[in-house]
Amino acid sequence: MENQIGKQIRMHRLRCNMTQEKLAEVLNVTPQAVSKWENGASYPDITLLPELSAVLGITVDALFESGSETHLRRIERMIENETALSDADFEYAEKYLKEGCLDTDTRSRCLSMLADLYNHRARMYYDQAAQIAMQALELDPEEHGNHATLCEALNGEFMDWCITNHTRIIEYYQDFIKKHPRERAGYFWLIDNLMADGRLEEAKEALEALRQIKHTYHDLLYKGWIARYEQGWDAAFAYWNEMVETYSDNWHAWFSRADSYAKRAMYAEAIADYRRATELQTAPRYIDGFQSIAQICTLTGDKEGAIQAYEEVVRILREEWDMQEGETVLGFLENIEQLKR
Repeated sequence: MENQIGKQIRMHRLRCNMTQEKLAEVLNVTPQAVSKWENGASYPDITLLPELSAVLGITVDALFESGSETHLRRIERMIENETALSDADFEYAEKYLKEGCLDTDTRSRCLSMLADLYNHRARMYYDQAAQIAMQALELDPEEHGNHATLCEALNGEFMDWCITNHTRIIEYYQDFIKKHPRERAGYFWLIDNLMADGRLEEAKEALEALRQIKHTYHDLLYKGWIARYEQGWDAAFAYWNEMVETYSDNWHAWFSRADSYAKRAMYAEAIADYRRATELQTAPRYIDGFQSIAQICTLTGDKEGAIQAYEEVVRILREEWDMQEGETVLGFLENIEQLKR
């Protein structure tokens, strides 16, 4: 039977930022003994288990948990549930995922999660940067650099083409679809960024290549966005209306038109489509629709509507995703309390 205790000891030792030598010193054993435990060559003496679990900050039962899948799920939940990870939790997750990247069986998943972890940390720093920039603007409201820093932190709009163009990611996805010509997701990201930069003829070419792989609601979605840039909103909605009629059972189609309505500031229509999109989903459903409704209601001064939407978000997280606590849930509950005040 695989020595799962060794894996648990190593994982929690790293989480606690302890060396094998330090753990050995605390337990009054040799570093070689700790190394053998972690490598699966031997087991710690049963009399050491209570002290070992106390030092690592876990229960004795936790030492017997299953292998890497348990830990990967734990890290996933940390990233999903917490808006800010402690340095200890971040370092533990980073070290564990980096080690997982060396294992052929877990390399792909660990690389994806490691990227998510770094994005999570980046968002935390952006939030901090925004708060500090706001404080700086209170002291010096005419300082251009403070405004630029706040705009960057909150993902605001810059008029400077040299800052906002998407050439780098466009070049990546152009190369990506050459290597993976049947992977449709690459075309989506390529078309999105080409349109954002006004490179519509290239977007049309990419859309045609995408249509050759498979016909989906994306055909009409992207035709609508290209028409939006070339002819205006009316031409665009003609395509998007056809999209929801043709793919009436596909929640993505309704959600896409809802986003388009919201970007056009047609809020009542957007809310109706977000609700329809959510109705068509199967559990566990995504919360994006109700999040969008809550934001629209807040924007338009409908506090009661925003509260109801956020309450629905919390209900879905708890009942369908089993997320009872954590900063994600607490953040939505705080939104509700602020609206009530």
